[in-house]
Amino acid sequence: MYYRAPEKAVCADVIPFYENGEFKLFYLRDYRDISVHGEGCPWCLLTSSDLVHFHDHGPVLLRGGKEEQDLYVFTGCCIRAGEEYMIFYTGHNPHLREKGLPEQKILRATSRDLLHWEKDRDFVFAAPDWLEMHDFRDPFVFYDEERKEYCMLIAGRLKNGDPSSARGVTLLACSPDLTHWEVGKEPFYAPHAYFTHECPDLFRIGDWWYLVFSEFTDRIVTTYRMSRSPFGPWVSPKINSFDGHAFYAAKSASDGKRRILFGWNCIKQDERDDAPWQWGGTIIPHEIVQQPDGTLAVKCPQEVAAQYPDRLPVLAGRTMGSVSYQDGKYLLGGEGKSLCMLGAMPENGKIELSFTASDDCGDFGLLLRADAGVDAYYAVRFEPRFNRLAMDIQPRADNTRHTQVDVERWCPVVPGEKNKLLILFEGSVLEVYVNDKVAMSARMFDRREGDFGIFTHNTSVCFEEIGLYRQEEER
Repeated sequence: MYYRAPEKAVCADVIPFYENGEFKLFYLRDYRDISVHGEGCPWCLLTSSDLVHFHDHGPVLLRGGKEEQDLYVFTGCCIRAGEEYMIFYTGHNPHLREKGLPEQKILRATSRDLLHWEKDRDFVFAAPDWLEMHDFRDPFVFYDEERKEYCMLIAGRLKNGDPSSARGVTLLACSPDLTHWEVGKEPFYAPHAYFTHECPDLFRIGDWWYLVFSEFTDRIVTTYRMSRSPFGPWVSPKINSFDGHAFYAAKSASDGKRRILFGWNCIKQDERDDAPWQWGGTIIPHEIVQQPDGTLAVKCPQEVAAQYPDRLPVLAGRTMGSVSYQDGKYLLGGEGKSLCMLGAMPENGKIELSFTASDDCGDFGLLLRADAGVDAYYAVRFEPRFNRLAMDIQPRADNTRHTQVDVERWCPVVPGEKNKLLILFEGSVLEVYVNDKVAMSARMFDRREGDFGIFTHNTSVCFEEIGLYRQEEER
């Protein structure tokens, strides 16, 4: 259901485009095997009408040679321009930097059918001399009706200024014809906070405009800003991210009724739990939901959640601490730790439940893929006193560290209020959704089987409406 490129390859940045009832998802394919596939990165095309079944058409915008600007075909955008389609993309070649030439320039290609692309060798858009020449990438093009001109957002960096790690800016270039572009001297957005603002995206919902970009300086997340105008001023909401650091480089597309945000759930080196995170992974769709105050939340698209119709029995097994069951409700907790194991998990599936916390003193949640002794497991843990949802792994790789939370999200839990939890798991991919507002992507590499259960620690929680599901064909 969740898509990853074939063999050793991974999907990196997604460039979504919607037309004729179908999402056209261009994505950067990192082969992860230079000895077989050579150096460089093309754009591949993935199509889907339901966000569940995908057809990979393979590379459509091909990488250039080692001496060419676009050895790596990096992020950009796809637009409809009259009778043809146009891609603006980043031509990236680290070997050019060694020769004193720009590592990145913006290039262009055209197509009649989205499958066969012709590169425009005459179109080359380089950074002006007041910007850093090696960081000029990720073009996003839109047409401004009021100005009657095309606009291009670009991820760039100022040439001067300290600290150097905060020179990142979102730039605005304008054009009357999609060919001749001029970069404005004043940055479109310059918060003096990040190395760069990757993969810019801009869209409108109702009376609000949203600027989306990804940063790897502070939290390594896809973040957003709000404004009543497409040109700012931009304001950061209290919670300005869609997911944690295991969901990155996200861009969006609308089908006319809703807006889907596509990012990648990154893998780790050698696909081990205790290894560093890496670039690229598996494509994940979140559905953007505008809140009454204009801020944005995300939920699981309905057709994705519906892919697990085969309900499995949930049977209480091993318990520890204070555990009681009545009328379909499990009440766990008090002082110390309590747990109740509820059965074996399928390899791919879904868990649904509701929970109500009695206070905000301790922590609680779900154990996933636990061994028989409940010594090794993954934990989806709520910490109401910190407004935190976290992914934890036991046993920990290094007990000398005071905290080893793998991923975390801001997630308030109000005592006495009922909450809805949805967990999807497929191979190593883990997607957690709370109240159709909060999403947390994570990974479970080392353990591929085991039991699930519920737990509390220094608090009391009522768990109910617990359901475990798998795909019909999985037996």
